[in-house]
Amino acid sequence: MAYTPTVWKDGDIITAERLNKLEAGVQNEQVGPQGPKGDTGETGPQGPKGDTGETGPQGPKGDTGETGPQGPAGAGGAKGDTGATGPAGADGKSVKSITLTADGTGKVTGGTATLTDDSTVPITVTTATA
Repeated sequence: MAYTPTVWKDGDIITAERLNKLEAGVQNEQVGPQGPKGDTGETGPQGPKGDTGETGPQGPKGDTGETGPQGPAGAGGAKGDTGATGPAGADGKSVKSITLTADGTGKVTGGTATLTDDSTVPITVTTATA
C-alpha cells in the first residue's frame, strides 16, 4: 500500500494515530521511488577498421625441366640354332596330361607326359646357360 503523506497546518495536534501513520509510511518506503531514467548520452563514432594488409602475388611456378630424348632401340638378337629333332611319335597321339617332378626347393627337375593312348613319355628339363 502506497504511503499518502499528511498535509500539516499550523495548530494541528500531533496525535499517536498521526505519528503511527508517519512511522508506517517511513517503514514501507525505506527504498525511495525510482528516479527518472538518466540520459545515456550519445555513442561516439566507431574507429577506423584496422588494415589487414594485402595478399601478395602468387610466386612463379617452378621449372620442372625437360624430358631428355629417348635413346635408340637396341639391335635385335641373333637367331638361335635349330633344336634337335625329337623322337618319332605314334601317329594320331597327343598329350593327355603332364606330371612334373620338383626337388625340395620347388625347382622342376623332370616329369612324365601321358598320351591319349595312355602311353607315357619322359620329360627332360634342361637349364639354359647365359
